[in-house]
Amino acid sequence: MSHLKQHYDRGKLEQEFDNLPEASPIADIDPFKGDIIAMVGALALDYLDLDPGDTLLDIGTGRGRWAVAASPYCKKVIGIDISRRMLEDARSNIASAGVENVEFFRGSFENPCEEVNLSRMNINKVVAIYSLHHLTDPMKMEAISKLTQILKRPGRIVVGDLMWFDDPGKHRDAWDEVYFDDNELDHPASISFMKEVFQHSGANEIEVVQIHPLVGLISTTFL
Repeated sequence: MSHLKQHYDRGKLEQEFDNLPEASPIADIDPFKGDIIAMVGALALDYLDLDPGDTLLDIGTGRGRWAVAASPYCKKVIGIDISRRMLEDARSNIASAGVENVEFFRGSFENPCEEVNLSRMNINKVVAIYSLHHLTDPMKMEAISKLTQILKRPGRIVVGDLMWFDDPGKHRDAWDEVYFDDNELDHPASISFMKEVFQHSGANEIEVVQIHPLVGLISTTFL
């Protein structure tokens, strides 16, 4: 169980994304291409309920597809990622798209302010799409706590990711479909633990959406 392991291997995770093939579906630039990640991301954008005055933090932004997709609907988007290669691609992608209200910085769940002081950015919406599952359970708890300290109230955090609604062993034939590798870099949690994380962090409202027995979305409101 992932909650028994305290830390992940950041170096290996950085290396994996730095060396990710251009055509990898995990960091594809097309936000709505039809796979499970596209479904999760589109639903997450809906649940964010973006407003023209919002500032959105996209944590684990990858090549920036969701940052670009969200940019027309809010004032500003800040994307952070641990991979320098992904950030280079993300900056190239926003330049190609002609997007001017998106910025990218290096950072991580454990140190989101690695390159920029996010507390000064008036962030009132946070999204994490297919990124939080790389953290072990203790790190998830700590990361969400840090994000709630950055979040301006009223605010919202939406996580769409691998999360267990059932025993993953019963759905082994669907692992490829949901991009679960069962390797040392993947640490999905149960839906009950995910709810506990946000309850512990002081969320006033928690809504859970099951997308697949192994994939879901949590939308949380902080007042």
